[in-house]
Amino acid sequence: MPASDDLTDLSTSDLLARYAAILQELHDRGVVRTRNAPLGDYAEYLAAQVYDGKLAGNSAKSYDLLAADGRRVQVKARAVAPDTRPGASFSAFRSFDFDIAVLITLDSATYTVRQVREVPVADLETAGRYSAHINGRLLTITAGIQLGQDVTARFRAAAAR
Repeated sequence: MPASDDLTDLSTSDLLARYAAILQELHDRGVVRTRNAPLGDYAEYLAAQVYDGKLAGNSAKSYDLLAADGRRVQVKARAVAPDTRPGASFSAFRSFDFDIAVLITLDSATYTVRQVREVPVADLETAGRYSAHINGRLLTITAGIQLGQDVTARFRAAAAR
């Protein structure tokens, strides 16, 4: 790898911004359809930092991490661009065997944290709409950012570390 391609000295934020630019170019070329590739893993990583949690194994069906206070946390993330449809949704909720969900929107061009909501499971069970096609409940970004409590500042601080 040429010296100009050495990524070891770049911050996590700089790496994600570069990756986002690559994804955008691939999208513009029609190679990929979404900009969400590393999004879920990064969102779970941030949530683990914020909640001082331990990530669940990939086989855990209903939650992504166990917070230090014992709560089971489901993390849903979505990259948002200026052309993102108003009705765009987070990935489906197929079960509700967790205590809180963290709904994260990241800027698709830079992967910076835009908005984060912490939502109790009871509020999610009736939110959104059920889709038999995917056997789950879909929650639009617009609806999601109105639920629960705003914890954006905590996630921005974790991203800055």
